[in-house]
Order: sequence, then structure tokens, then C-alpha cells
Amino acid sequence: MVRLVITGSPGVGKTTIAMRLSKVYGAPLIDLYDVLRPILKWDPDLQTNYVIDEGKARELINRELIGMDSYIIDTVAIDLLDRSLIDWCIVLRLNPVQLMSRLMLRGWPYCKVVENVLAEIVGSSVSMALNVFGRDKVLEIDTTNRGVDDIINNIVSLVNSGKPTIGVVDWLDVLDTDFLVRLSNEMSRCLALSGRYT
Repeated sequence: MVRLVITGSPGVGKTTIAMRLSKVYGAPLIDLYDVLRPILKWDPDLQTNYVIDEGKARELINRELIGMDSYIIDTVAIDLLDRSLIDWCIVLRLNPVQLMSRLMLRGWPYCKVVENVLAEIVGSSVSMALNVFGRDKVLEIDTTNRGVDDIINNIVSLVNSGKPTIGVVDWLDVLDTDFLVRLSNEMSRCLALSGRYT
């Protein structure tokens, strides 16, 4: 029995890792987008879907998961999950310079890229995971310059050990100050555009 949620900033490899873990554990991959489709609304300015009723979202997710003893979930919306239905929250991290490159290659609007890279730098996914699941259920994994097999083996080993892993990376210690200042200035410029992503 394994009930895992894979989270992290967009572009860190959540879907790839979730699909592989699903095969490794023989557990179904739960697509929260399908579960939540009835209560999602598209925001063209942010270029993303958002949940219009969080209470209903939690109800739909719980209805989907209760009674299942194994599953893998890939999502950034971990705040909608019931802590009791998750064994481990796996937070994937990626060097922000590499993340920026990946998101730019996806053709994302520049301001959306900057926002997500800054979120990775400050560890917003780890912070949310700790708030939702507590320190005893979080595994933080640095995916930087690592192959999928290596990451999967690391996760399986940590899950088997039963020991949480937090504090793996601190991007503020490794990033160039000029890069951080430039991103901060770019985010200020983006905010000055009144929320429009260009």
C-alpha cells in the first residue's frame, strides 16, 4: 500500500516522476484535473485553471480516494488533499536557472515564468507541503542534473526508510546575486503591468 502525492513548481518533473512511480508501485495515477473538471474555470490572464469551490473540490477528491489503498497523485493543489489520505508528499525541486530554461522552452509568458521561478527559489512548494502534511510526511528531492531512474530509486529508498527528508536545498545559498536581483526587478515590472502576463 502506498499513497503518494508528487508536487513542486511547474516544470520540475512531477508528471514524469508520478507516471514512473505508478508503474514501480503498481498504483493507479490519479488525475486531479479529471476529478475537478466540473469545478474548474480558466483564467486567461493567468493562463491556468482555478478551482471555483474549494469545499466541493475537497469533497470530490475525498470521494475519489476513499476506499483506495494505493495511488499516486501529481498536483500543485496539495492544499485540497486530506492529510489522512496521503502517506508521503514528495516535493520535487529543481535549480531555478534550469527551471527557467524549461519553462521558457514551453513557451510560457515571461511573467509567468518569473513568478514560478521565484516560487521555486523561496521554496513555496515545500512550505505548503509542510503546512498541509507536517514534517513527518514530506520528502524533499533535488532533481537537478539527475536522471529519472536515479530520482525514482531515491524516492523508493526514502519511502521504504520511513524517514522524512526536508532542507535538501536552499537556492539562495547557491544562486548568483545578480540573477536574484534581475528576477526581483522583472517581477516588479510584471506586477506593474496590472496582473497581465506578457
